[in-house]
Amino acid sequence: VESDTAGRLVPVFCDLQRRSVERWAKQQHEPLWLARWRADRRDSVEKLQQIATSLGDACKVWVASHEGRPAASMIVLQGANAYDTRGAMDKEIAGPVHANALLQWLAIQDACRNGCGDYHLGETSPGSSLARSKEKFGARPVAYASYRFERLPITRTDALVRRAVKRTLRFRDA
Repeated sequence: VESDTAGRLVPVFCDLQRRSVERWAKQQHEPLWLARWRADRRDSVEKLQQIATSLGDACKVWVASHEGRPAASMIVLQGANAYDTRGAMDKEIAGPVHANALLQWLAIQDACRNGCGDYHLGETSPGSSLARSKEKFGARPVAYASYRFERLPITRTDALVRRAVKRTLRFRDA
C-alpha cells in the first residue's frame, strides 16, 4: 500500500477509475463511449491532479497493489473531518485480496491519527450492497437536507433528460 499527498499517485487512480468505468458501463447497460465521456467530464486527470497539488497534505491518494499490479485506489480529503471522495479498483485483482477494505481501514486509521472528527464514506442508496459494505466499517446513515437555488429549473430539467436517456438506453442503476 502506498499513499501520497503530492499527486504522484493520481495517474494510477485514474487508470483504475477507467477500468471501473468499463465495468460499471457493462453492469448498467450504458454505452462505453458515454460512460467514458461522463467520467472524463466529472473527473479528468488534470482536475484530480490540480486538486491533489493544490490541497497538499489535505488530499491523500491511496493505492493498494497485489503482485506488483495496482488493485484499488481511493482519494481522501482531510481537514477537521475526512471525506472518502473517490474510489476505483480492478475488481479481478482487488476482490480476492480485499484491497478496498484494506485501503478503507488504513484511511480511517489515518483520519483518526490526524484528529478528524468524522469520516464521510460518501452518499449511498439505503439498503444497497454498497451501504452494507460501508456498515462493516461502522458507518451509519445520516439524513440531511440538500437545497439548490436556481433562477432556471436546471436541476429538474437535467433529471428529466437523464431519466429519458436512461429509458432509451435501457440503463440499469447498479
